[in-house]
Amino acid sequence: MRCQAAGCAADLGRAKHYHRRHRVCDFHSKAAAVIVSGCGGGAEQRFCQQCSRFHQLSEFDGEKRSCRRRLADHNRRRRKSQPGPSSEEGKPDSPAADACLENRTS
Repeated sequence: MRCQAAGCAADLGRAKHYHRRHRVCDFHSKAAAVIVSGCGGGAEQRFCQQCSRFHQLSEFDGEKRSCRRRLADHNRRRRKSQPGPSSEEGKPDSPAADACLENRTS
């Protein structure tokens, strides 16, 4: 099994399972730009760490290795799971804080 990058002769037979599964060698999985064999019309692409696929360079911000769409999804999930300012956790007058204070003073 060989890497998808055009002209790459890396044998993935002894590579990590991740690299074999996605048919990309370690070097090209981290490269800033790669021409992929047989697709994209010879345009430069980059391997996305989130999608585990090659995308056009225009889908990335700067040198980032995750495409904009997946980064937006990731950030949306991260914001959603954070407790808001109305959360009882961390307030000094919450029941959890009261129990903690009682344990410290006894």
